[in-house]
Amino acid sequence: MGKVVIKIKALPKDTSSDIDKVVGELKSFLSKYGSVYKSEVQPLAFGLTVIMITLVADEDEGTSKIEEAFSSFKEASLSISEVSRAPDF
Repeated sequence: MGKVVIKIKALPKDTSSDIDKVVGELKSFLSKYGSVYKSEVQPLAFGLTVIMITLVADEDEGTSKIEEAFSSFKEASLSISEVSRAPDF
């Protein structure tokens, strides 16, 4: 069974949100679906920030369960920006 690397973009719903708290909640939320490999907070524009999360998950699981769960995360708007096969180690 292979692994896939899923890059997820999160836009906090409130500009005054505590970004570190949102990142922690996001990592906890996504850990049900795979291993959180990396998280980055990047400035977007006009005081907005975007959180980029790299998740490693089983290839057999696909992304549909993850995408369906996005609506239950209330702190940020989530979307998948990239999916690729993980290199074999």
